[in-house]
Amino acid sequence: MRRLFVFAFVLVSFAAGLARAQDVSVSKLALMNFDGNVVIDAPATAVWSALTDADKAMSWCPLWKSAKNPQALTKVGNSIAFVDQWNNAGKSVVILADAGRELRLAHVPDDGSYVCQVKIVLAPSGSGTKVSVTEQYSDALDAPTDKDTALTMQKEIGSYLTALKSLAEKK
Repeated sequence: MRRLFVFAFVLVSFAAGLARAQDVSVSKLALMNFDGNVVIDAPATAVWSALTDADKAMSWCPLWKSAKNPQALTKVGNSIAFVDQWNNAGKSVVILADAGRELRLAHVPDDGSYVCQVKIVLAPSGSGTKVSVTEQYSDALDAPTDKDTALTMQKEIGSYLTALKSLAEKK
């Protein structure tokens, strides 16, 4: 009898789950990739410091200009508050930090309106350091939104790589 009760409970729970699944809404988003790179005339240690020190990071990344309670971007889970160019507030959270080699961040808006992950890789390049950035960014599929986002993000990557280069090359 007990087995029958457990079986009936599982069956009813499964059926209830199927009924709830019908209420799920689905929307499609474009996942865009943006790449950029720059060679910085400084050792990887100097680039890493400019990249991850909270005060320095706020000077090269426009998202973090108004950061509250910034944390160094050297430990998984650390974060810096941001306000993006569309006035979305949220946190940039470290999801991987391999000192002097690679930094990955997830930009998490408070309203959950988009998904963005950033991968920054440092590699030797002559007497300097090559910094390669890849951003993966979700956006609505309706034009012109995705094209506007693409143009904005490409400009932003170029701008912050130029600012990072300038900061890391200061003697």
